[in-house]
Amino acid sequence: MATPAIRNAWRTRSIFPTRHARPITTDSLSRKFQIYTSQSANPYLNLSIEHHLLEKSDPDSTILFLYTNEPCVVIGRNQNPWTEVNLPQLAKTRIRHQKLKHHLVRRRSGGGAVVHDSGNANWSVIFPKDAFDRDGHALMVVEALKNMGIKGVKVNKRHDIVQDVQEAEGSEPTPATNKISGSAYKLTGKRALHHGTLLLNSDLKDISGLLRSPAAPYIAAQGVESVRSPVCNVGVEDNADFYNAVIDQFKAMYPEGQPVEVIEVKQREALEHNNIWKGLQELLSPKWLWESTPKFRLSSHPTPEDPRPRPNPPTDFELSLTARHAEILDVQIYTSDLRPPHQLASLNFFLKQKIHELPRYCELRYWDVYLDFRVDNGKALALRNETVQQMCKWLMADDMLATGPLRGITQSLKTTLKELRQIRQGGKNLHPCEKSFGVMPWTHKKKEDEYDW
Repeated sequence: MATPAIRNAWRTRSIFPTRHARPITTDSLSRKFQIYTSQSANPYLNLSIEHHLLEKSDPDSTILFLYTNEPCVVIGRNQNPWTEVNLPQLAKTRIRHQKLKHHLVRRRSGGGAVVHDSGNANWSVIFPKDAFDRDGHALMVVEALKNMGIKGVKVNKRHDIVQDVQEAEGSEPTPATNKISGSAYKLTGKRALHHGTLLLNSDLKDISGLLRSPAAPYIAAQGVESVRSPVCNVGVEDNADFYNAVIDQFKAMYPEGQPVEVIEVKQREALEHNNIWKGLQELLSPKWLWESTPKFRLSSHPTPEDPRPRPNPPTDFELSLTARHAEILDVQIYTSDLRPPHQLASLNFFLKQKIHELPRYCELRYWDVYLDFRVDNGKALALRNETVQQMCKWLMADDMLATGPLRGITQSLKTTLKELRQIRQGGKNLHPCEKSFGVMPWTHKKKEDEYDW
């Protein structure tokens, strides 16, 4: 287990103290081989830096980008957060006692959901599309690990990096193969991006819980579903040791490009780039996070299209709901206690609503405002309330009268954007990381148009 100093290294000092901090310039982006590391631990900013490198670098260049994120859950471009993430636990959990809420991030590449913390390393390679190979740079990481003395590492048929280990079962150790790195890809007109994680000394007990959604058994989704695999740490205590090994292996893989300067990107200097700031605002917008979700259908009971058994289905009613881009398109309730006119009136309350905005409507004191009918039957009224409570519970994996994890996560997006804007504009309330890096006074920039909230 990593020491507290190492666990919080990203908070107090640069992970790469021997590197030279430089801004990303037109000259650096034009070089054939480039290496960048990030001083920031903000996952939204690091993904925006990565996207900037992908978009603005020379089409023939090859780039290595390395960074460590603060605790967050990152889902793929085409995934459903309601099926992939335990949203209430995300809003409550702390990793390694850090007083910091998890971030929920939707990246621009495909692939499955992953959990990041300070014990997880992130590597990214951007290169010409003509040279795209699903295993090439994963093998680069494998060789870097072998050079560190890590045994049993390899790339499997799913293009994941795995490690053969001996697990204790009873009196005899049993051989097992555990995943230590997952990766994803993004292809553009002339460029390819291959990025992945590496479990060095991550807090594994939180991973399985955060990636097990209680709502998943009720939802049939069209998006990409994560493939569950047993995982383990490779046992590297200091992220810098791994990053230095990867840098050395990258240089060995492309010897014709030597020497290559390692450019360390400061958080504030990265925010100065308008393209990075624009990408950051996109990742931090609720529209990107929630409304990029592909079409899905929630059903309280098995259906011909989704015959899976449901845990503890209601006995006195059935409910189904269809949504696309987080907007509710259709709701159906089947029960003998409500007359058809009552059913239709109650359903109108939900149509065209955004799921991540439902908590603000679901408090009982708002019923008379939003429902356009009166229920004289006390049993029917109770059933109506129960129906909405159950639906909110399935979609938010929590009771509707709780704080509302979706609203909490959305508020976290706003807070993060506000903090980064203060850094960008030279505000006084700087992130602890920025205070420790000794940055120069900031040149005030005119505020760009912001995404609507």
